[in-house]
Amino acid sequence: MQSNRIVVWEAFDANDPMTRAAAGLYERTLAADERIPWIWIEQSVESRTKTKPGKADGWTKHLLLAAPESRVDDPAGLAGFVYGALIPNFGGYLCYVGVADWARRMGVGTRLYDQFFRQMAVDAGEHGAPLPFVIWESHRPKSEAPTAEWDLWAARTKLFDRVGGQWVEGVDFLAPNFASDQEAATPVPLQLFLKPVAEPAGAFDAERLKQVVTGLHREVYHSGPGDGLHDRTLPPDCQPRLRPAKLAGLLQKA
Repeated sequence: MQSNRIVVWEAFDANDPMTRAAAGLYERTLAADERIPWIWIEQSVESRTKTKPGKADGWTKHLLLAAPESRVDDPAGLAGFVYGALIPNFGGYLCYVGVADWARRMGVGTRLYDQFFRQMAVDAGEHGAPLPFVIWESHRPKSEAPTAEWDLWAARTKLFDRVGGQWVEGVDFLAPNFASDQEAATPVPLQLFLKPVAEPAGAFDAERLKQVVTGLHREVYHSGPGDGLHDRTLPPDCQPRLRPAKLAGLLQKA
């Protein structure tokens, strides 16, 4: 009898068949305008064994893979992946997550998020600092998107809720469009979700959330006050607040 228990492990070899399978799943589950070149992730995988714990000036990046226990060496059995990093003096940043269509409703997403959160806490400990939060982005469907996309969005936000994420309501985070080489390309509007860890949820008032959003722009997209994407993300009247993640999924198309 084959085991369906989902196991999660870290990729250390970019040429491993399971890591290569993750590249295909990455392209199938993420829109082109949201994803960075896969080679950047490959390079971070190859550098993992050279990363020194507690190094203050660099990200500690991880690619975690998931599969049923009986299929950990079967590329067709790759159930999902998560990629992200601890950003020193900021927090945990979950960049990308993907689950194979055949593996939905098997708890794969929950396992990946939980394991990533644990990894971020370990990394923060290596820096001798608490982990204040983990933050991630997700793309809400356009108003004209078909019902199936809105149903998937609702299911995704329920997952965020189950793993302790909260929606940063009031912020449409504008990220660069990675599918275009043109600086003037239409930015990608994203919703932000934050899991408080060492800092309690009550500490994230409007001003603290603005600090987090500014930090995300600075650390990930090298943008700050005075830059178009940052200033359009945080207009003067912006008053963000934390709300249950599943509420973001109730905002259906007009």
